[in-house]
Amino acid sequence: MIVADDEPFTRRSLIQAFKWREEFGIEVIGEAADGQEAYELCMELQPDLLFTDIMMPLLSGLQVAEKLKAAGSKTRIIVISGAQDFTYAQNAIKVNAEGYILKPVKLQEIRELFRQVTARALEERESRLNAELLKRQLQENMPLIREKFLQNLISGLYQGEPEIREKIAYFAVPFGPEDLLTAAVLQLDDYRSAVAKFTEEHKQLLYFSVQNIIEECLGGERRGIHFVRGENEFILVLRRNGQQPASALQLCERLIAGIRQSLRLEASIGIGRECGTPEELEASYKDALAALVHKFYTGHASILHIKDIQPETGTLESTFFYKFHAGFMNELKAGHTDKVMELLEELFSRLEGPRLQIDYVQSICAEMIFTSARTLYEIDEDIEQLLESRKAIMDRLYSRSSIAGLKKYMQELFHQLSSYVAGKNSSKNNRAVHRIRTIVQENYARELSIARIAEEVYLTPNYISLIFKKETGETITDYITGIRIGKAKELLRTTDLKVKDIAERVGYENPHYFSTVFKKTSGQHPLQYRSDMQDSP
Repeated sequence: MIVADDEPFTRRSLIQAFKWREEFGIEVIGEAADGQEAYELCMELQPDLLFTDIMMPLLSGLQVAEKLKAAGSKTRIIVISGAQDFTYAQNAIKVNAEGYILKPVKLQEIRELFRQVTARALEERESRLNAELLKRQLQENMPLIREKFLQNLISGLYQGEPEIREKIAYFAVPFGPEDLLTAAVLQLDDYRSAVAKFTEEHKQLLYFSVQNIIEECLGGERRGIHFVRGENEFILVLRRNGQQPASALQLCERLIAGIRQSLRLEASIGIGRECGTPEELEASYKDALAALVHKFYTGHASILHIKDIQPETGTLESTFFYKFHAGFMNELKAGHTDKVMELLEELFSRLEGPRLQIDYVQSICAEMIFTSARTLYEIDEDIEQLLESRKAIMDRLYSRSSIAGLKKYMQELFHQLSSYVAGKNSSKNNRAVHRIRTIVQENYARELSIARIAEEVYLTPNYISLIFKKETGETITDYITGIRIGKAKELLRTTDLKVKDIAERVGYENPHYFSTVFKKTSGQHPLQYRSDMQDSP
């Protein structure tokens, strides 16, 4: 606060009348002996309050207030007057004075007025600071809010061109009234398997890198904008003036090449129809998603424009499928693996040709698997052990992102089924079992799993477990344990090695676990077994 009065005694009395800081939270930062000095101090120091006499040399208190108001000052004015004339009070109101006090001054009246004024000032200051904070937070978060607007725009959440144009202007989205707009969607191919081993930080760096490549290809926002809608959904809105040739295809080609070169990943892009207003972007975006689905047929690194996609609702000829299915089942039951593979090739040549609905193709494959399982179960109940659960099979079918991947899965599954049928009672199984035994006998001292053995004999874990149990009457795990415990008994009888060392030599890293397995198998602790062997004649 600045105190202004041309009488030094009165000015000093007003300054010393209260403990301004303690009682009101006010600091007196200056005093003036005339109106001109008061005005200049206020302009220099910008105080919150001016406590001024109304009658002063050079400028009156009201004139000071008028000049401060004209200069845009935020200083609040409290006027002291010895005149009873109501005109002064009216003029004080005109210059937005906070209070009008008549002389002789009453301290209680001053106290009450200043309490009211400081309360209002603090409330307005807090409100102003909150507003400034909100504006600052708004600016800091503007990129996120803008991206949310764009996500809502392509989702069709706004109705009417005026509302959309107003928001476009507010968020500085570079869409001109003459621009033609096209939505495109970029996805990384085989995304799940590509990032399966990534840390979250690595994933975020990947998204950032993809956006940088898009930004570079777009040339800032000269040719369009981009934003992210989902974990693997990078959206582009391309813009062109009606006089310019369309170049979406060339841009997409550069994008795919840039991602391949920089990230060693493949990406595909779906392109929607061109539209004349931002309101139509929702339809263009949905077109782009619909086009992108067809990379199931075209494979990785595809650029698919909706205008090139011809929707198909056809099915395979019923006569073909009936004959095919009957012949396929006969060959499968006979174990004719080569013929089964040949028939699968014929089926997929038809599925790949006319682009049928993807869910129809998947349902054809599911029907073949489950029909085959029921048919083979009638021959051999053990066939169930070769197949996963119904849910797992469906998950595998529907997780294949391309028809090539679906074909590969079907070939692997039916090769395994037909091979099992073919080798059910043949010497082939005997040779496989002999090879498994040899592997165990030669590698029992190392880490040994069914999966590792399966790799060495070029068969699946389920298949070798099935044929080994069928031929020997015991599981592979039990056979490995038997070999190891047998070798351990030999070492206990013929050496003085510690149990810990013997456990390591026969493939057990944990001696306690070895002792548990030994006792379960032999009925004795290893040391007891050694003692009994030494005592026996």
